[in-house]
Amino acid sequence: MAFKFVQLLLRTFLNTFYDIEVVGIENLPKNGAVIVCANHLSALDPILLGAFAPRKLCFMAKHELFKNYFLRKLISSLGAFPVNREAVEITSLKHALGILKDKKAMGIFAQGGRDIIEVNEDDGKAGVAMFAVRGNAPVVPVGIKGSFIPFTRVIVNMGEPIYFEEQMGKKMKAAELSVLTKQIMVRIKKLAV
Repeated sequence: MAFKFVQLLLRTFLNTFYDIEVVGIENLPKNGAVIVCANHLSALDPILLGAFAPRKLCFMAKHELFKNYFLRKLISSLGAFPVNREAVEITSLKHALGILKDKKAMGIFAQGGRDIIEVNEDDGKAGVAMFAVRGNAPVVPVGIKGSFIPFTRVIVNMGEPIYFEEQMGKKMKAAELSVLTKQIMVRIKKLAV
């Protein structure tokens, strides 16, 4: 209940300051494990996706965001959980895989950082493919377009899910995961143009 209320508030806020257009929302599966993977232009990206997705998206968020009490409460209510981007923490990885095991939706930005205007297929981190394969989850690529200047158009373009059925359950090497991540990034790049 709290999630729907916060989602409505955020949607109202975003629609007040931006001309939001969401395309391809039907491509996000209504149930089951799924990873929503988008490019990362602005600090508003996770809020934008969380506000307009028909499902609650659990986002990996840098642990620094959880230091502020009010921000921690807000982003936690939207399903965010902390991750240390400097050092891989097994707790965060297990939490992410637990989300997928529980048949929930997870949001991730494969580029890692934000403010990267142009999507480069070589910039994706292999973690997204690892989560997809180990979590038995399709990946919905998302291209976000816009300047995030108030009162301008921002487009969220959701593509068709990518299924890695041949790889599911297999132990994969880093190079193999990088190839899968590149496939995801190629789709995101096309959606973000």
